Amino acid sequence: MSMSNIEPHEEELAKKLIDDQFVSMTGQPFDMKPAGYLVAVKIYVRPEELKTITQEDGTEVTLYLPDTVRAEDKYSSVSALVCAVGPEAYQGEKFERSGPWCKVGDWVLIPRYESTMVSYRGVAMALLPDDRVMAVIAGPEDVMSGKFAGDF
Repeated sequence: MSMSNIEPHEEELAKKLIDDQFVSMTGQPFDMKPAGYLVAVKIYVRPEELKTITQEDGTEVTLYLPDTVRAEDKYSSVSALVCAVGPEAYQGEKFERSGPWCKVGDWVLIPRYESTMVSYRGVAMALLPDDRVMAVIAGPEDVMSGKFAGDF
């Protein structure tokens, strides 16, 4: 029984969508291949434009996040998109009963300080061991790290 939200028949489509996104961001497809049991994830960075609201007089105002806040996301976000899984990930006795904890295309929660952070072609990425994936989530918008979450 897998924790993944991605069905086996959806994984190829997820890979194509990730490639398309990398091409639009960097001009090149995503071609990182994690070694061994590592998982490569793209760190979630909130969009520049938060939302547009309509005021009482009918005018629209768009709220933007400052660049400093978005830059902080690259180092404090705990949400990430699984982009690639190493060839030895989720193998062995430890995973016999559960199977893979995530697949390419899943949104996951990761520990902030237990991965190797890299900028891959200018995109905030992390490489972490397969057993460090903490949860599979529906989407990154629902989660903020404790540093910014305010009152619990």
